[in-house]
Amino acid sequence: MIWHLIAVVIVGVSAGGIMFALRKLSRNRIPKGLIPIAARLAMFWYLAYYDYSWYEFKASLLPDDAVIVSTQQTKSPFRPWSYVRAPVNVFTVFDGNARTIRQDDQIIVEYYLYTFYNTSAEGVKTWSNLLNCTLMERVFFDKDQPEATMRVEKVSYSDEMYRRLCP
Repeated sequence: MIWHLIAVVIVGVSAGGIMFALRKLSRNRIPKGLIPIAARLAMFWYLAYYDYSWYEFKASLLPDDAVIVSTQQTKSPFRPWSYVRAPVNVFTVFDGNARTIRQDDQIIVEYYLYTFYNTSAEGVKTWSNLLNCTLMERVFFDKDQPEATMRVEKVSYSDEMYRRLCP
């Protein structure tokens, strides 16, 4: 987060400096008020560019066998460009690794999902999942607090993880 703040300041000072140099080269024919306007526009441009390129950059860092399961786009009043076209700021990845267990005539698959998010600060949340292929139920666990965040849900035949992991 601090690096983005530093980058925003550098972009703003650079754009203001370029506009100042253009003003001096034109022998002060360019209005003085365009210097802070150029700095502001450049800072907004950088923030919008970062928002729209974050997802592609993070997705390019994933291993080849990782599969993006879902994406989420949100609008924010602090990011006015998101009302034109909302950038992807949350996505969930399946790493391609799963362990299948047979217990009491039921097929249970254990796998992990990783949720990457770019809100006020970047982060990743790891979810441990148990998928009962026989009963068609999935249980989510937060890896940091497994007992506090258990969630059970029914899955359908069209569920992507069910189709991918269950025989």
